[in-house]
This record gives sequence, structure tokens and C-alpha cells, in this order.
Amino acid sequence: MELDDLKGAWQALERKLDRQHALELHAFRTGRLANARSGLRPLVAWQVVQAAAGAALMLAFGPYWVGHWGDWHLVAYGMSLHLYGLMLTLFAGRDLAHIARVDYAAPVLEIQKRLAELRAQRIRMVPAFAYAGCVVWIPLLLAILESLGADIWVHRPDVVGWLVVSGVVSAGVTWALFAWTRLARNAKLRQSMDDDAAGRSLTRAQAMLDEIARFERE
Repeated sequence: MELDDLKGAWQALERKLDRQHALELHAFRTGRLANARSGLRPLVAWQVVQAAAGAALMLAFGPYWVGHWGDWHLVAYGMSLHLYGLMLTLFAGRDLAHIARVDYAAPVLEIQKRLAELRAQRIRMVPAFAYAGCVVWIPLLLAILESLGADIWVHRPDVVGWLVVSGVVSAGVTWALFAWTRLARNAKLRQSMDDDAAGRSLTRAQAMLDEIARFERE
């Protein structure tokens, strides 16, 4: 009977410890998930700003290139800026939709997978935005000057040539930087650049999910 009593007490203690661990895990998971979700707000806010900037470019330069149809250099200015605005809006919308689809009631592994997909798609777009940024300022500058009465393309085509050369050089330097960071010895720099590209708030959210996963395994 004493042995049976000892076994019963031990089993009761095990059940109590299991319940305590489950409560601790639930509290830890709930807190970390709430922090991860709220921590993504800066990224959400930035994507809203990006989408708004893209929409503003489209609204400004859609009518511009349509209204200057026939003046093909002006059409090129307006259309390139219109397309850049579309690019900003579409990719901001894609990221916002991805964030909205994250189910924080799902298993941690599933949430980690969704955020990893978001991180990967943001990193993949960095070169496109970087190369576009090297040259998009040129039509913007020329369009602004033209609207002020100084059509540089007509009066100083050599200046346009130098602007294009500077954009191409910037793109070349950007390509060299990307190539350099892909080298094995620059792994830490590449990781830092990837974190910046993904967004520090996303990186922190992933770290919180990793904490939950480790706690669940312990």
C-alpha cells in the first residue's frame, strides 16, 4: 500500500508539473506572439507609405505621359515614373497581403514558414529596387525641369547623356556590391544586408518565434 501511495503521489506530482509547464508555455507563447505581431507594425506602416508613394507617382505621371503623347522623350519620362510607381505599389501590396494572411493561432512552425516566405520575397526584390533607384531619379529630374520650362533633352542633350552615364555607373557599382557580398568571407555582411532588406521588425519577429520553438522543445 505504501508503494501504491508513493506511485499515486508521484503521478499526481507529474500531472501537476505537466499542467504548470503547459500554463507556462501558453503564457510564454501568447506573450511572444503578441510581441511578434505588434513588432511587425513598423513594417506594415512602411509598406503603406511605399504604396501611397507609388500611387502618388502613378497619379502624377500617368496623365503626364498621356498628355505629352507625341513628345517621345517626355512620354519616356512619364511612363518610366508611372511604372516605377506601379512597382512600388504592387510589391507593397503583396507584402501587406502576406502579413495579413499570417494566422497567429496556427502552430509556431507554420507561422515561422509564413514569415520566412515574406523575408525571402523581400530579399529577392532588393536588387530590382536598387537598380531602379540608380536610374529613376533621372527621368524625375528631367520631368521636373521640363515642367519648369527647361527641356534639357532638347536644349542640352549632352547633360542628359552624362546623367545616363552616372546612372549606369551607379548600377554597375551596385551590381559589384551585391557580387562582393555573395562571397563566402562576407557572410556576416550579407546576413546584415539581408536583415536590413527584410526589415529589422521582421527579423525581430522571427527571433521571437525561434524563442517559442526552443521553449517548446525543452
